[in-house]
Amino acid sequence: MAQNLDSSAAAGIEHLRLLPFPRYVTLHGAPLRPAPSNYLYVSTEATVATRRRCYVLGQRLHEIGFRTTLDSSSRLSAAQALFTPSASFPKWEGLDRPLRAQSSGPEGYRLTATADGVLLHGADDQGLQHAGATLRQLLQDGPEIPGLEIEDFPLLSWRVMHLDFKGWPPTVAYLKQVMSALVDLKVNALILEYEAHYNFPSQPGLASENAFTATEATELEVHAQDLGVTLIPLVPCLGNAGHVLRLPAYAALREHPQYTQQYCPVHPETLGVVTAMMEDLTAVHHSKYFHIGGDDNRLLGTNAASEARAKQLGGRAALFLDYVGKVCRYLMAGGRQPLLWDDMFRKMSDAQVRWLPPEVILTFWQYEGQGGRATPAILANLDRYKRLGRRVWGAATRTPTVRYDSFDNIDAWTEAAEMGYLEGLITTARTRDHTCGALYAPPEIAWPGAFYAAERMWSGRKGLSREQFPQRFVTRLFGTKDPAVHSRLWAGFDLLLREHPRRAREFFAQDIRRVGRNAATLAFMESWSVVNAFKEYVGEFEAEVSGDYANLVAGNGDPFHSGRLRFRVQDLKSKLPGIIGSFQKQAQRLTNAAQVQEYLESSVAHSYKKLEEMATLLARYPLPPEEWQQHVNL
Repeated sequence: MAQNLDSSAAAGIEHLRLLPFPRYVTLHGAPLRPAPSNYLYVSTEATVATRRRCYVLGQRLHEIGFRTTLDSSSRLSAAQALFTPSASFPKWEGLDRPLRAQSSGPEGYRLTATADGVLLHGADDQGLQHAGATLRQLLQDGPEIPGLEIEDFPLLSWRVMHLDFKGWPPTVAYLKQVMSALVDLKVNALILEYEAHYNFPSQPGLASENAFTATEATELEVHAQDLGVTLIPLVPCLGNAGHVLRLPAYAALREHPQYTQQYCPVHPETLGVVTAMMEDLTAVHHSKYFHIGGDDNRLLGTNAASEARAKQLGGRAALFLDYVGKVCRYLMAGGRQPLLWDDMFRKMSDAQVRWLPPEVILTFWQYEGQGGRATPAILANLDRYKRLGRRVWGAATRTPTVRYDSFDNIDAWTEAAEMGYLEGLITTARTRDHTCGALYAPPEIAWPGAFYAAERMWSGRKGLSREQFPQRFVTRLFGTKDPAVHSRLWAGFDLLLREHPRRAREFFAQDIRRVGRNAATLAFMESWSVVNAFKEYVGEFEAEVSGDYANLVAGNGDPFHSGRLRFRVQDLKSKLPGIIGSFQKQAQRLTNAAQVQEYLESSVAHSYKKLEEMATLLARYPLPPEEWQQHVNL
């Protein structure tokens, strides 16, 4: 922040709810009062790409209630734009003032707001877009924009969210909404791990129900390009291949005949299948980056042919490098730059790490909380990679985590970024551990982690403290300015992070009609909390039954307490159809019906079975009179 502020200026900065919070803010001058209809002046020297970005900005401002007409001015430089209520270009001093220091570097920008308008000045097209994202937040927080100047730039060049489609695969409409939300937070790339949720033309019969078509993927690519977001496809090249190898048609490609996790790297058809799937996705996604997976190779060498090849090459690591090198060279021949999970390289020799083509970027995952600090193990590996000339992106987790582990994990990686070890940071929302594994929570519940990651990836740890995050998170996601609503909504998220869904639901349910935007997200949070509160009640009842199981089975349970527990079990059973109906209704916005049904027939059905068993056990105990009945609170 700017130094030497008087107390009123400091207080004004504290009331800004921008996220990520800019590095330097100076308050001065009269505020701007935008009109319902405004103008966005773009330089006559602007490129076609710049004008397209400004056109999209005008559309996005219209979405939040500010009609914006695009116009041109010869007074602006190529990477400048002016937002103003004036139908004629206003007098403006300092249009030729250059950007300073790091704000003049890639993606940097300056935003200057006066009573006449808001000048956006980017170091490049992306910087101009980031200035527009900040303008959009200031307008959302209106009704006026304070007189101020912001100078800003990112900590990391690549600020990446990784979406895993193994469970809860998104709809096209939902994924577009996610992109639109993330671009306002200055996230600039998404890794899409399609798994079987893409209709690969080269692999008929592989796609899951409702998988994306090439037309839908192209639609997403165009939407991303308009927003300045890079879509990076991921196709696992060796491990994590259960979505392919579980099918009988591909059984011959397994490294171990009984297990479906991993390809056999020496089978003559493996490389062809993997590269064909990559070719399918490069046809619709135009990023220079392509993630090839490369993790979870515990079965490597169990196939007789692989074992023989490993002995010939000098070990399992050499076998891995031989195969992965072929995949990388295939992509590089087509102008793509491979990204590769690094876990195999941590145990390799320096010579083996150097053998990998220098264009390949290692993505170093470490998902534990770390207490918010980069551990010696992380730093030792990063230091080694740096010494060996390897380019590295870190990888943290947004979900699944418990309590504030995701925040701590993100802070640990941010510390490593501030030490100069990283070019980018990926934060992952995993939805299953493996293809046929249990469903984790859907990514929709991980918005706190996504917003927190966006803040740290852009501003680093030297920005606002974690304690100042909740109010800005709630403001940005839900558009509310009421402090009481802020407190209730964050209390709900806090309780859910701490694994208290029953109490969280009580806070979410109060404010669905009070939020200014994303009410559907809040409605889903409430329905998700209710589903998990149902499971929490079942666990509570089960603990009560197990503690007195011998007496209950023998018919010696306390009549009053056992009868009251029987009533609560019946009460919870009676509420389940409504709980399921509400969850199905809210989840249909996010994913397809098959995934919702799988979750209900797994996690919820398992809890219901326990409930039925308890109901049978308690059936001999009389229900209490109505005045002594205790209902479950759902």
